[in-house]
Amino acid sequence: FPASIRSRRWCTATPPAWPAGETKPSHIAFVIDTSGSMHDPATGALWPIVLRKIDEVLDAHPNLAGMQFIDADGRFIFGGATDWLPMNQQTRGNAIARLKTSDQETISNPVPGIYSAMRSLSPSVGADQHLAIYVLGDEFTEDAGRALATVRQLNPATPTGPRVTINAIAIPTTIRYQFSMRNTGLKFSALMRELTHENGGVFVALPDL
Repeated sequence: FPASIRSRRWCTATPPAWPAGETKPSHIAFVIDTSGSMHDPATGALWPIVLRKIDEVLDAHPNLAGMQFIDADGRFIFGGATDWLPMNQQTRGNAIARLKTSDQETISNPVPGIYSAMRSLSPSVGADQHLAIYVLGDEFTEDAGRALATVRQLNPATPTGPRVTINAIAIPTTIRYQFSMRNTGLKFSALMRELTHENGGVFVALPDL
C-alpha cells in the first residue's frame, strides 16, 4: 500500500479507495495460511470470511496484469505453476471455487509463502510494474525475529521504498478460540504489524469471523 496509508491498523470490510497519484499494484499474490484453525469446523472449508476478503481485494484492483495464490508452506495452490494467472472473471471464479474446497494443511508461518512469491513471481514483474503480497492468516508459531530478518533479505529497501509491498489480513479465530490459541494469534498480529510497516503495507485486523 502507498505511503499515505502505510502502517495504519485498518479494520474495515472494504479496502479504502486508492489515493490519487500513488502507484497501484499490477500484480497481487495471496499467501494463505490453510492450517486447521483456518478451516470452519462445521464445513471443513476455509472460513468464508477468507474468501470474502480475497474477493474484496480483487474488486479494488480490477485491472491487474496477474494474480496468484500460494499456501503458507510455499506451494502454488493452482497446479504448482509459477506463472501469473490472468485477471478475468472465469479465472477468478475458478480460483475462489478451488479455494473453497482446499484441504491442504500448512504450518502457521507465512514466510515460506512470501519466499515463493518473491523468488518465483517477483522476477517476472516488469520494472514499471509493482507486486503486492497479501498475507491471510490467524496464527504464528515460529521465531518472529528470524522471520523479519528473512523478509528483509528478500525485500531490501530501495530509494523509492520497498521493491514489493506486503500487506496482511488477520483472521480472528483467536477471538472465538482464545483459550487454546490466544498467544499464537497475538504473535501473528505483532509480526504482521512490523512486517507491513517495514514493507510499505497495511495490516488489517478483522474484528470477528
